[in-house]
Amino acid sequence: MSDSPSAPLPVSGAVLSSDGRLAAEVREFNTSYGMDYFDDGQVRRMLVEQRAAYRRSTHGAPIWCVSLAGTTGLAWLIWAARTGQGAVAVVTAAALLALSALAFYAIYRQGVRKLRHPHLEGYRHVLAAAMAYGMRVTHVPDWLTGTGGGGVKAVPLPPHSSPNVTTHSAQAQPPRYESGDIAPLPAAPPAVAEYELLTQQGDWHHEAGWALLVAAGLGVTFAVTRDQPLAYVTLLCVPLAIGVWIAGHRLGRRKAVLETEALAYVRKLAAAQSSGAPLPELSPPLRKLLED
Repeated sequence: MSDSPSAPLPVSGAVLSSDGRLAAEVREFNTSYGMDYFDDGQVRRMLVEQRAAYRRSTHGAPIWCVSLAGTTGLAWLIWAARTGQGAVAVVTAAALLALSALAFYAIYRQGVRKLRHPHLEGYRHVLAAAMAYGMRVTHVPDWLTGTGGGGVKAVPLPPHSSPNVTTHSAQAQPPRYESGDIAPLPAAPPAVAEYELLTQQGDWHHEAGWALLVAAGLGVTFAVTRDQPLAYVTLLCVPLAIGVWIAGHRLGRRKAVLETEALAYVRKLAAAQSSGAPLPELSPPLRKLLED
């Protein structure tokens, strides 16, 4: 949903224009990077196009082929080493694994180059400046900073060191908007709070069910091989696993219903932003919803 017309932008042109010092810096970014960051429609189209280009370079058939080659090389190397197939087989497997690693790195670098597009570079500067001036940024898309496993960012927001920003201004609250044309922010319905709570709890039922089933299998095996009838008590894990799976299924259905409510709320926030209203920072579950 991220960057779609029904999703809120990280920061709107109205917010960027609300502080004269910030607006002056954004105008400099407009000139430097050839992009009008005050134009919400233009920014949204740019984000859609650049995200699609980034995903084409880092997802799809190339990455699957490289993953398959790397898995094959690793399995081949282990098999050759364990069965004594000789130096030729080991070297060939190691070469395939090394080539796969180089291909992964090449794909990673290609993705970083896409993220270094001037329009995206400028937009990261805009977001950094807005945050430095105390403006609320609803979210920073993970793809925009190349955030991967462990939260490592390939291209983080740049540090902002403008002499126009003082400690007081950076900690100040965003300005109030009194225009009658600005729609009030919609109140979050209870379903959104429930969705956020369920999302933060995580989906653990599937894994827990399988763990209980494995425990039951190990217990039965122990009872049979070691003649320990008491170990058959682990069979109780089977109905427990079924119960956990059923509970997880029901929770998943409930979460799907709540997700619809959350999406509707996010669309209302986007509509309010389109009228010039500054939005609050979105919660982690809602930010993740935008990334999907």
